[in-house]
Amino acid sequence: MTDSRHIEIERKYDVDETATLPDLSDIAPTEPGGVVPLRAEYFDTADGVLAAHRIVLRRREGGADEGWHIKVPAALGRLERHWPLALEGAEGEEPRVPEPVLDAVRARVRDRPVAVIARLNTRRTLVRMLDEQGRRIVEIADDVVTASDVATGIARVWREWEVELDDDAPADPDDARVLLDEIETRVLRAGARPAASASKLATALGRTSLDDAPASSARSQTDQGALTKSSPGSAVVVAALAALVDDIVALDARVRERQPDSMHQLRTRVRRIRSLLTTYSPLFATTVTQPLRAELRHLGAVLGEARDAEVMEDRARAIVRDHETVSAAVADELGGRWHTAGEAAMGRVLAEMSSARYFRLLDSLDALVADPAALADDTSSAKDILPSRLSRDARRVRARARTAADDTLDAATRDEALHETRKAAKRLRYAAEAVSSGPGAVYGGRVLALASAAEAVHDLLGEYRDGRVMQEHLRVAASTSAFPFDYGVLHEVERLSAALCLDDYPAALRSLAKAAARLP
Repeated sequence: MTDSRHIEIERKYDVDETATLPDLSDIAPTEPGGVVPLRAEYFDTADGVLAAHRIVLRRREGGADEGWHIKVPAALGRLERHWPLALEGAEGEEPRVPEPVLDAVRARVRDRPVAVIARLNTRRTLVRMLDEQGRRIVEIADDVVTASDVATGIARVWREWEVELDDDAPADPDDARVLLDEIETRVLRAGARPAASASKLATALGRTSLDDAPASSARSQTDQGALTKSSPGSAVVVAALAALVDDIVALDARVRERQPDSMHQLRTRVRRIRSLLTTYSPLFATTVTQPLRAELRHLGAVLGEARDAEVMEDRARAIVRDHETVSAAVADELGGRWHTAGEAAMGRVLAEMSSARYFRLLDSLDALVADPAALADDTSSAKDILPSRLSRDARRVRARARTAADDTLDAATRDEALHETRKAAKRLRYAAEAVSSGPGAVYGGRVLALASAAEAVHDLLGEYRDGRVMQEHLRVAASTSAFPFDYGVLHEVERLSAALCLDDYPAALRSLAKAAARLP
């Protein structure tokens, strides 16, 4: 069962029991929305990992949107996801967080137990503001809240006003802000105060914000200022690694939901981290990175099996679609085989991502970017170490390419040598991009040019390898198909396409050598 989503933009105000909500009808027409009783339970791990990342997981009864909610910070306001209570199963069972809801935060909670941390009962009195067409643009809630902190048993009672933009609020952010400012002026005059806490849950727990919570897995960040070439090389690489770890956490839920391209993006982040730990290995303690690289390699292999099947299914359907002389039935026959293989591989991916091994890998990645003990060198400047490591990787690519160019190699050995060249070029690209774009960007054009040249090499060799794999699959499939001629046509198309990749490959290698020679 899918969830619904919307961006929640609201302002909250503390008020005492004698305050009266002001008349706002001169700003926009208003209508009463009635009184609604709400009952909510909030969930987290024992160490408060969701709160530490300002994530709210809630089950609520009552109101138009009763159900399960997850709220996460967004660029503007908060993203709220909603699932119906029907996910819970049989009536009378103790409410448990349903799997689809938990999957949305699985990369944060991992295999830690999740339990109720606070219970809230709210008496909500609603007023709605309308536009000229009678559509709801703002909802104002006058809430009297009784809350209990499960861990301490402390009960807290307070009153607050929430002013939230509704679905038909002005789409322009400036117009919406002006509207909220007008309302704020009135409610402040009526005795309201900007809320000391932006979250009911934080107030229920006696805090001013959710991320007051100490969580052992939350990354500790220090403000080191803007990174430059004079900054420690370790600080530059750790900044790039931290962004990649954040990406993995964000992509985890998308993969579980089978969102398009998510598995490819997750696999890429895993490869990028491995590349950085390898290229910039002198910066890190070997005792930390060796086991971590092994675990990343294992996860990458599991993801790669499913991703490769996905790529080959798309490729199979595309080459049939592009050649009208080939029977359309071949697309289903050929693509269907890859689809079946991909579904089985995807099952293994999801099983892996629910394993203790995967969760401990996420723990280790958190520790890598948070723990100074992971560093072997935290003093060498970026300019003293990063370019030399990139030059080393560029030489490695050229050495692999020379091995693959040996005329005495048989076809299978040459293909494997080209594959090794491709992997070396990909590692070089990822290492160069990490220090020339994103949070670790201390270098510019020349390092970006090296990354682009490395990408051209590995793209050509990747296309060549995919073509060779497809050729082998076509030969095998033709032996049992009712369309052997069609498979022969497709085999020739793939053979010629792979040959063209090799035609362009030497020029790409020369461009890579020139880019490496221009490194700072």
